[in-house]
Amino acid sequence: MSLGSDFLGGNYGKNLFKQLQETIVTVEKLSAEISDLKKNQRAEIEMLNQKIESQAAEIIALKTENQKLKDIINKDSGNSDKPPSSDGFKKIYNSREKTGKRPGGQSGHTGFVPKLHSNPTRTVEIKCKKCHCGGEIRYSGKYTAKQFVDISIAADITEYREYEGTCDCCQNKAENHAPINDIITYGNNLKGLSGILTIEGCVSINRTQQMISELTGGLINVSEGTIVKWNKELAIRVAPAIENIKENLIISPVLNKDETGVRVDKTINWFHVLSNKTHTLYHVNKKRGNEADKEMGVLPSYSGVLIHDHLKGLYNFTCEHAECNAHILRYLKAAIENKKRSWAGDMIKLLIEAKDGMAVNLVFQRYDEVLERGRQEFLKDESPDYNGDDMKLLRRMEKYKQEHLRFAADKNVPFDNNQAERDLRMIKAKTKISGCFRGNDKGTVFATLKSYTSTLRKNNCNIFNGIKSAFDSNPIFC
Repeated sequence: MSLGSDFLGGNYGKNLFKQLQETIVTVEKLSAEISDLKKNQRAEIEMLNQKIESQAAEIIALKTENQKLKDIINKDSGNSDKPPSSDGFKKIYNSREKTGKRPGGQSGHTGFVPKLHSNPTRTVEIKCKKCHCGGEIRYSGKYTAKQFVDISIAADITEYREYEGTCDCCQNKAENHAPINDIITYGNNLKGLSGILTIEGCVSINRTQQMISELTGGLINVSEGTIVKWNKELAIRVAPAIENIKENLIISPVLNKDETGVRVDKTINWFHVLSNKTHTLYHVNKKRGNEADKEMGVLPSYSGVLIHDHLKGLYNFTCEHAECNAHILRYLKAAIENKKRSWAGDMIKLLIEAKDGMAVNLVFQRYDEVLERGRQEFLKDESPDYNGDDMKLLRRMEKYKQEHLRFAADKNVPFDNNQAERDLRMIKAKTKISGCFRGNDKGTVFATLKSYTSTLRKNNCNIFNGIKSAFDSNPIFC
């Protein structure tokens, strides 16, 4: 056979066909491997995408949590409702504008000059009988007065002796009765001192007992139970004055309301206050809400303007309402520091200008403009937090616009709730000095007596005399 015939036919064709089949099998096998690789690659890519999405969500959650923690750490008495005692050693920025005046008395002020008392207790005339040369001295009647002022604290103990005797004629026993009934009767001066220490001085019962003993050289030693009894007696005797305080608060055009937590025995109770510039009413209750507000007996009948710190339960009463803007300024400051919200700075500026006397219509117009800028600024966030403090503040200021700006529309309404907060400040002083309230009265006696003495002070009445008069069943009405 020739070479050409071998090349064109026979074994060559079979070999070529076999090679073709092997190539096809190899291609199919490679295609299958490539398909498997693509499937595995797609699965890996999908898994990586899921991991990336999961990590992105985790990063967002961590950022949100980190921001919340930063907000908590950055909160202080200057940008939240936290008390100054929680600031520790942190330096708080003072928002008051500097006046440039030096501390102390300013140039041109009248000053204070001690004045001689017109009715001295006793008078000592200083007159030399003779001159150092031996001559007689003639006095014209003119003199220079100088007074030595001090206080005398001493026990005044009067003993009444009821002698027994019999009439020679009728044999009847003599009726010698002292003006007091008990073996030991304490006077109203002593009771008044005890009252002013425990109520106005916020001194504890046991320290009041010690002070009375030390002031009298140990001659008067009353028990703690006696002091408690005096306070309870005083609370009963001032009850008509408390009713008078309630009547005056009901007709007041503006009232301030606030509350603070106090410890009564082992539980937290709430010390409530309703007040204005002339009258104060305190009340202690286990709860913070409307139950205590109704027990105080003022708000259910009140129709004026009630200023408070946005305790929503107070909106259940049908009177007009006004929000404390001092709190709002702190919350706006927090929005600037924690969220970098520029609208909050604009709102601070607006409220301060409104407080200084901006036209009412302009205040309301700019208020809406600032809130709209706040909404637009919020929507620009990559992931808006609709439950964040800044958004809650924005919604609150929008919903309670009339209450926040009532001070601008009504000049009788103050900018803030500082009156109630000042009236509650002494309650914190009481708890810091004496700890908690104990006893069966749960602090109600202190609340009653403090209502009386606070009202006396606001009306420039002598508290000591007011307490003594109350023990005589003649409390002072203001």
